[in-house]
Amino acid sequence: MTLATDFQPDQQSARWDNHVGVYEAVFEPLSLAFARHALDRLNLRAGERLIDIGAGAGGVALMAAALGADVLAIDASAGMAARIAARASARRRGGGRVLAAVMNGMALEAPAASFDAAISTFGVILFPDAAAGMREMARVLRPGGRAAVLTWTKPERYELAARLLGAIAQVRGPLPPPASLPAQLRFKDPADFRALLGEPGLVVEDIVELEERWTLPSARWIAEHIAFAPGMAAMTDGLGDDRDSVMHLFVETLERERGTGEVVLKAVAHLGIARKPG
Repeated sequence: MTLATDFQPDQQSARWDNHVGVYEAVFEPLSLAFARHALDRLNLRAGERLIDIGAGAGGVALMAAALGADVLAIDASAGMAARIAARASARRRGGGRVLAAVMNGMALEAPAASFDAAISTFGVILFPDAAAGMREMARVLRPGGRAAVLTWTKPERYELAARLLGAIAQVRGPLPPPASLPAQLRFKDPADFRALLGEPGLVVEDIVELEERWTLPSARWIAEHIAFAPGMAAMTDGLGDDRDSVMHLFVETLERERGTGEVVLKAVAHLGIARKPG
């Protein structure tokens, strides 16, 4: 039997409950930059039903509702779902609706063929069984329904993580190869990503490489908010007595190159666009 503790930190939904606010403040601006491309490609029309799978703090769902879609935003983290509900309640009237729910994306509690479109911004690709997540996405789409999924690629160009790993290597020496890929990177190769999207019978129409800029207040602010996800928290906590030295070097290097004010970092992702036949 596979237990939740066998999964990587970012795959353990309960751990995300402790990162809701910092995730929204730090990471959501980057995810929204990528998600805008996905929403453009979905070409949502007013009144269409969209399911946002692995919706995080709800930023993408709110953007989709502003376009007129009625959105079911689901996340396995109760804390994330509560934050989505709070933000949806606080938004001004106009556009579509946002309904938040705690739900397992690998076993959606939704009828078949009940959505016009689906989106997952670095969500499904993180699931312990990503293929099951894609099968569920396909099941709830109506015939002809559109899907947009984002996954990470080219980790060497995910600048924040690359710089952090570089600082760790300088303090601790060369890092050994990881025993296994982080869950987020299992589909970094286009062929693997295409196979995942097509596995449930969706027709893959396009896979596009995107590079986005991530604007953050300062190098020091990044260091103070680095634990924006369970995996990042586990990585930095695992540094033990070396943590302060690593973070000092991270900040010092970034400030030397970019200054002490606002910092712009870059990241690269793949956007997959697919359609349900029929």
